[in-house]
Amino acid sequence: MTSSRFENLLRTPEYMVKGFTPTHEGNDFESMFRAFSANYGAFGAKPLSNDPAFGWAAEVRRSGPLTMFHSAYESPWEIRTLDETPQHLAFYIPHTGSFRLSVGKKCVEGGSGQLLMANNHEAGNRFVQGDPHRSDALFLDWKVVTRMLASLLEAPIMGALNLEPVLDLATPSGQLIGNLVLTIVLGMRNNGPLLSSPLAVSTMSETLADLVIRFANHHLSDRLEAKKVPMIAPWHVRRAIDYMHANIAEPFTMTMVADAVGVSLRALQIGFKTFRGTSPGAYLRTIRLKAARDQLRDPLNSLSVREICTTWGFFHPGRFSIIYRSTFGENPSDTRSRATALR
Repeated sequence: MTSSRFENLLRTPEYMVKGFTPTHEGNDFESMFRAFSANYGAFGAKPLSNDPAFGWAAEVRRSGPLTMFHSAYESPWEIRTLDETPQHLAFYIPHTGSFRLSVGKKCVEGGSGQLLMANNHEAGNRFVQGDPHRSDALFLDWKVVTRMLASLLEAPIMGALNLEPVLDLATPSGQLIGNLVLTIVLGMRNNGPLLSSPLAVSTMSETLADLVIRFANHHLSDRLEAKKVPMIAPWHVRRAIDYMHANIAEPFTMTMVADAVGVSLRALQIGFKTFRGTSPGAYLRTIRLKAARDQLRDPLNSLSVREICTTWGFFHPGRFSIIYRSTFGENPSDTRSRATALR
């Protein structure tokens, strides 16, 4: 296909009805690479054709943790992640042509009517195929996924998530995730309403991460499933949890908790390990971290990061930052800055 034919394709009713208004376009691969690098960040890429003509057009929109690409390409090309490439959860929705990627030993290809997804740092090289190719891509900052995982599992998450890359849109869970991805894409395209609502973007980003974690297949799915029907904790564990929540801002030791409940410290530790999968001290730290995070996310709260971490019993700001970052995937100051921007 020649560049002139590609340019004519962009003006067909299919594209016009979709409201495709490119923010970037060109006729060679290098111009595309420069434009995407400037708007997205470092990545590796190469064309898969020897033809010097490479017609392309893309609408690129970004808001908070979300980046949306609606794009068309005359020729196939390859994408690869570099160490410095921003980490994200990518959703690919081909309309014409196809998209191929590998995750671990699995290589999959998706075409029209399918949705592929992967952490870009877990995936191998990705291939944009078809002449022409047209697709939507939505990138969700991986920090949002990390924070949601930590919230659902009440523990820091290490290692790869190993998401199943193909989402079956014929299933109820596939429709749920796919419809939200398309809603976000349409809400951002053509300078859409989502771009003027940071709060809506933040809410929808967290909802999307929550749905993927709950309903997509990954190596933590069994762990999450087990949490849906937890064993009923014995009375002393429940009373200890109630005591922690009632006195969350007060200084107390686990011995004091055990005394208040009326059991030995050893019995309390065994109870938490068996029925909550953690220690009493770690459980308290988790609920205090969540309380601190709630204050950091509150645009109306004027306390400094240091004041907030002290309020919740974290008296070493540097240590608090390390624990907070390992749990939520970002620094306390990042959370605070995002909340301040919403004022």
